[in-house]
Amino acid sequence: MSQQINATAAWILPEHLKRRLEKHPLGKNLFITAMGLYPEQAPQSLNEPTGIASYTLLYVAHGKGWLESGKNKLAIKANQYVLLPNYISFHAWPSVETPWRIYVVQFSGLLASEIYNYLDTSLKPHTIPPLVGRNAQFDDILHHLDLMNNIENLLYANFRFYSFLGTFRLTVFNYMKKGADNIIEQCIQIMKQKLDQHLTLADLSQATCLSASYLSAIFKEKTKYSPIQLFTSLRMQKASQLLKSTRLSVKEIGSEMGYPDQYTFSRSFKLVMGVSPKTFREKLEQTGKR
Repeated sequence: MSQQINATAAWILPEHLKRRLEKHPLGKNLFITAMGLYPEQAPQSLNEPTGIASYTLLYVAHGKGWLESGKNKLAIKANQYVLLPNYISFHAWPSVETPWRIYVVQFSGLLASEIYNYLDTSLKPHTIPPLVGRNAQFDDILHHLDLMNNIENLLYANFRFYSFLGTFRLTVFNYMKKGADNIIEQCIQIMKQKLDQHLTLADLSQATCLSASYLSAIFKEKTKYSPIQLFTSLRMQKASQLLKSTRLSVKEIGSEMGYPDQYTFSRSFKLVMGVSPKTFREKLEQTGKR
């Protein structure tokens, strides 16, 4: 990344350490090759005129700017990111009126292309919710990269990088927020209190004073589950713990979880966990004997 103005913090992986990571059994899959935080107080332009082997993540936390690559010119605003493929040239620059605070990471490794495909290959800005933890992870990663003479610090930083990248594909809700996310959290708390009961969509609708259709819609949007699918998943997780920690029969556990009969319970368990309750317990016992 070319630098016209000094960044608040920036780091580039030395070539000898790159070769070492490429051969390391734990480091070769994904590693950071360059990283920088460029604040609005020192607006930064970024240039890769010929393209490089690494993938590039641009995340704008505040302000706005533009990205130009080939014939594409994109506006990037606060709480948006763009992921660029390897070997692509680009030029990115901040707005004069409202300069950006931009987080930049370039990465490579055996899984880099898989990460790129997972986060979305379309060359366009993606809006994501702001997360305090995301920025804290970035700072922690950068801090440990600065201690690069110790391979353990490099590995730690790159392990955390997986988690950092995960925040850009975050499909779960933020329970600290208000609005729809808070409604879902209310429903989950209700679900957890009633794992041993037959809870319906109508029950949740009444408890939240929302229509069933609206409740279903926001659940699908925020969690990718319907409310009852999520409730069933929570129940089966609880049932799994009972199968693991008690000697109750499958029938007794089904009853504990509020199911009218063993067959209905076993069918729901297999849909969620992939195996029947009996097989689940047998596998646990076989593992324990090893």
